[in-house]
Amino acid sequence: MAKLLIRTIPFILILLVVSCAQPQGTLPEYNQQLSIEEQKIQNQLFADSWLKTYIDVSETGLNILFNAVDLCKEEDQIFGIGVDIATRYDGPEAIRSELTKALLLSDEITVVATGINTPARNAGLKVGDKIIEINSFAAPYGIDANTEFYKTIRESNDKKHKLLINRNGQDLVINVQSKKRCRFGYYVDLDNNTFNAFADGNYIVLSLRMAKWLAQDELGIALVFAHELGHNANRHVDDKKTNMQAGAGVGLLLDMIARTQGVQTDFMNMGANMGAMSYSIDYENEADYLSVYAIAMSGYKIDDAANFWRRFAVEVPGSIYSKGGSHPSTSERYVRIEKTIKEVYGKINNGEKILPN
Repeated sequence: MAKLLIRTIPFILILLVVSCAQPQGTLPEYNQQLSIEEQKIQNQLFADSWLKTYIDVSETGLNILFNAVDLCKEEDQIFGIGVDIATRYDGPEAIRSELTKALLLSDEITVVATGINTPARNAGLKVGDKIIEINSFAAPYGIDANTEFYKTIRESNDKKHKLLINRNGQDLVINVQSKKRCRFGYYVDLDNNTFNAFADGNYIVLSLRMAKWLAQDELGIALVFAHELGHNANRHVDDKKTNMQAGAGVGLLLDMIARTQGVQTDFMNMGANMGAMSYSIDYENEADYLSVYAIAMSGYKIDDAANFWRRFAVEVPGSIYSKGGSHPSTSERYVRIEKTIKEVYGKINNGEKILPN
């Protein structure tokens, strides 16, 4: 009986398909090869969109990392010249070939961004320049060129670098003085669906969708980048990990007590979550506070910083009345940042150095 049923199933499935209603129209002939070619075009368009957004973030980020360096602890400061570089081996793997085509990348180092007010920009380096030599030595080349270049600059400390570059087929010498910056890296991921930005203690990460929206506003990228820098500069990620471990420890103790009574519990996981969330809103408020100082130190006009959160509220209306979560409401952020703006201007008017209290 079972064997008969198994043999019958394919015929039943075929009958089901045949009996289903079908579209009645006659469509134009479909060409699979043309579809494959169109996929390439669309992927190039997506890569170009990501690249434009990434360069916007890079230009702004480099500016803030250099000019707000005093917000970072001494151990979180390194030397740099303010360039974002790439070879054909760099960039997200899913769009790497498209980026290579767009930027004309090769095994040589190509300048992708120079920041707004950085040593590289001020010395005359431009996007598209190929770096051939550093201090009369051949520049790094190939798959590890990116890592080796930054290591060379970082380890030379406070030094003027003589760069031989090729610009549109012409060799030029540019001298650029290295300068301290916050050590943190940055990245725009390929997520075009999630509205998010975060700091992990080493990097500042923006989703593509978030970065695109921020780029529509003069202060958008700068304010959010500076906010995430505030998290990294003040070691908020490390604090949260410590709080999570403390919460997990207390929870484990409660689990052990419960087990002596024959009761199975999971207070350890609960405690870890509660610990990780402890002071979360306070950390966000502190990062907001630091962000106003960071953009002021970086040359941005801070007058409109509070209004950014009104625009954010329109985009994410659930944030207006946010309570009991990990972030303060946009209404609270607006009020607090207005106070911070007045504080910063007070220091400027008094001739004081722009540093947070």
